[in-house]
Formats: sequence, structure tokens, C-alpha cells
Amino acid sequence: MFFDAHADILTDMYQEHLKGDSSSFKTRHLTAYKTAGITHSIFVNWTDPTTTDASLFDTIFNYAFQELDNHQDIFHVIKNVCDIDESASLNKIGVIIGMEGIHQLRDVNHLRELYQKGVRHAGLTWNEVNRYAAGLSSETEGLTIHGQDILHEMEQLGMIIDLAHANERTFQDIFNHTTQPLIISHGNTKSVCDHIRNYTDSQLIQLQQRGGVIGVCGIKQFISSEPSGQTVEGMVDHIDYIVSKIGINHVGLGLDICYYLRDINVSNGVDGLQTIADAPNIIIELKKRGYSDTEIEKITYGNFMRVIRTILR
Repeated sequence: MFFDAHADILTDMYQEHLKGDSSSFKTRHLTAYKTAGITHSIFVNWTDPTTTDASLFDTIFNYAFQELDNHQDIFHVIKNVCDIDESASLNKIGVIIGMEGIHQLRDVNHLRELYQKGVRHAGLTWNEVNRYAAGLSSETEGLTIHGQDILHEMEQLGMIIDLAHANERTFQDIFNHTTQPLIISHGNTKSVCDHIRNYTDSQLIQLQQRGGVIGVCGIKQFISSEPSGQTVEGMVDHIDYIVSKIGINHVGLGLDICYYLRDINVSNGVDGLQTIADAPNIIIELKKRGYSDTEIEKITYGNFMRVIRTILR
């Protein structure tokens, strides 16, 4: 079992639909996912917050829902805990539908509509400042009253709350206005690589104390500032550090291999993790470092699923 906590597949589905491909996951990704052994994932709608198209967020979702529904031979959408196990028994990819930023979310009622359609995950911002929260483009702003309402509704509905891309104030505000376990779907550690998208020791400890999980990310700049360190080995250095700081039960994988969204890119740029098909190299490196099968299962699947099972209704 292998859970990837972050993939921009829904946005890719829409972009490829515009090019005339109505089966883009099958044509572009399925073989690689099978090679990787990925059994479950959070597929997100990333809508560029700078877009002038006020309907783009809904348009991406509407097309993605259609493609997921049209390909039930390979996908099983996870709406509740039973669906997690059912997707595995059916040998289908268990998909949690999510939102990477809610810039175009209209209000709580809009959130409820998306929940009824199957959405079970959201991060409040993708770096930008919006009416709900502030991302990394701001050092001073944080969660708003509208963001508090969204968080309250997410907890009431049973949705996964994602801290990725939040600035430090929003990060703290989300903790102050929630009670359930939280996740960082994709991000690494500042102590290993001091990048703005990575997390401090105190943030990791907060996550641990709330029973959450961080998904170590395969974006090369988050792994190392030096090209020589942008490798699977460098990625596992972050896992090692997290385990040493907050324990084996609070680290997973949120690969964020999204080069496919940009036509000029053909690989991820990380040595040993050029495409999603290379994900087993992470397991090989973990074994080299002495992680047991039980520990590896926690990292690749069990930790995130423990949290998700406590949240979904």
C-alpha cells in the first residue's frame, strides 16, 4: 500500500481535456502509477489564484468529476472510511478529492456543495492572501473570520485540513481554531533545507502534539539548495530528521511531482525521482538506512491513513 498525499491530477485532467484528451490519466499517468505501486492519493484542484476567470475553479472540478466518474474501472473516490478499504479490495486507485487553495470558493454553502460532490480535503491558500487566509506571500496577515467559518464547517463535515502553503501566522491560527488532527500534505524541514515552504522544528512539534502527519515532498528546491543534494537520498534525509524530531508516527509522503503541468518540463529534476514511477526508490533508500518493514509501511501508507480514518465520516 502506498499513499501519496499530494498530486495535481485534477488540474492536469482539465488542461488535457482542453487539448482533446478525455482519458488523460490513462494516457499520461496510469502506467507510472502502477509501476510506483500507488494505491491511494489526494488529487487536488489547483486553480491559479491570479486568474481573471471567476469560474475556473468550478470548471476544473466539473470536468475532473466527470473524468473520475467515466473511469470507475481505475478510480474509486473516497468519501468515507469504508471507501478506503473498498478501493484496495477492488484494486482501484483510492482518490481523495481535494483543493490546493480556496481563493475562488464563494462561501460556506459552496463548500457544502463541493462536499456533497465528494470533496474531502482543503488547504486554505496557495501562497496568496485571500478572503480566508494568508499564504507565504505575506508575513503579517493570517486567518480571517471567513476562514474560521470554513474551518468550523470542515470539522463539522469531516474534511481533511491541510496546512501546506500557509504562512506562520495562518499556520498558528489554524491550530488555534481547530481541534482535529491536521496534515501538511507536502513540505519538508527547514533544519535540513531552509526554504520558505519548509517547516520549523516548533511547527513539527505542534503537528505531532495534534496527532498529525507531514508528507515529505519531492520538489527539488525543498529537498536541498544544492543541486548535488536534490536526490532521493536528500529526500530521505528529511524523513530521518522528522523521525528524530517527532517520531516515526508523524511522517509520510506527499510527492508533489507536478512537472507535467508545464509543457516544457519532462521530469521532476530529482535524481532517483524523475517521475512518479520512481517512487519505489524511496523505499529502497529507507531499507538501506535500516528502517523496518513496519516503519516503512507507516511512512508510505499507515500514518496518513490513521489520521484520515479519524476525520472522514
